[in-house]
Amino acid sequence: MAIPLDLWGQRGYPHVDVVGESHYTGAIRQLFDRDFKADGTEIITMATLAVDPSNKHDRNAVGVWAGGNLVGYLPREEAVRYAPVLSQLTAQGWSPQVAARVWGAEWDDYDGRTKQFQGSVRLDLAEPHMLVPANMPPSGEHRLLPSGNAIQVTGEEKHLDALASFLRAEGECWAYATLHEVVEQTARSSRTLVEVRLDGARVGQLTPKMSTELLPAIRHLAESGAMAAARAIVKGNRIKTKVVLYAAKAHELPERWLGAPPARPASPSPVAVMPSVEPTVPVFPVGGEIMRPSHRRRSVSVS
Repeated sequence: MAIPLDLWGQRGYPHVDVVGESHYTGAIRQLFDRDFKADGTEIITMATLAVDPSNKHDRNAVGVWAGGNLVGYLPREEAVRYAPVLSQLTAQGWSPQVAARVWGAEWDDYDGRTKQFQGSVRLDLAEPHMLVPANMPPSGEHRLLPSGNAIQVTGEEKHLDALASFLRAEGECWAYATLHEVVEQTARSSRTLVEVRLDGARVGQLTPKMSTELLPAIRHLAESGAMAAARAIVKGNRIKTKVVLYAAKAHELPERWLGAPPARPASPSPVAVMPSVEPTVPVFPVGGEIMRPSHRRRSVSVS
């Protein structure tokens, strides 16, 4: 059974139009509950993306499913861009999904006895190269911090060698980063900072002020023996590279996140591959649970 996977890079607002909804008005209408208002109702739900290579109109067709039913397709020009990475994820056992804004309205037909319904669907979908991270998650026990506002990492210019493998032709990629409490010794005193690492290598640190915003969460996880992980965007080139974290600050963490117990994966998780014009890089998307490694890593290649 496919494992639901929230795709990375979602902006918080749906902006990609779905086409063909007029053929699936019945399925769209079923998404609304009793609070549906005939003059127009909008809901946010999760939509699954499934490549449909048997589609007679477009072999790259990507169907959009919500509530267990087909509600439309990605536009043809978008489907050809998204089909490769979505196919890879599906082949590895994932069910890619994103947030969707569904709108609907209903009115009486001219005879006054039948109802006419119109619906539309929009997706919160990132660019194809930003759907999954470019590296494996931390091999040790860890937990992914909820997404938050951008946090600039400093000192990347001292670690260009460690960042080189994350450079992409598109100019950016997502990556799993880990956050670590370190004590920096100066000539007259010392200060506690958050060190940022990618695949175990230091790539920079946070400013003293920003470090204080994340240290409580790092210490909270450390008490249970877990590392703090965060989503990061690596952007730039071999002479100038930036790393930006997208992580909630300690005071923004919901209580349910703080109280969630450690969890072990029930079985080895599938590995996905992000297609790239450069050598393929294995990626291993997982959710925000604390994970303990229970299997050896494996990589696959794109034929």
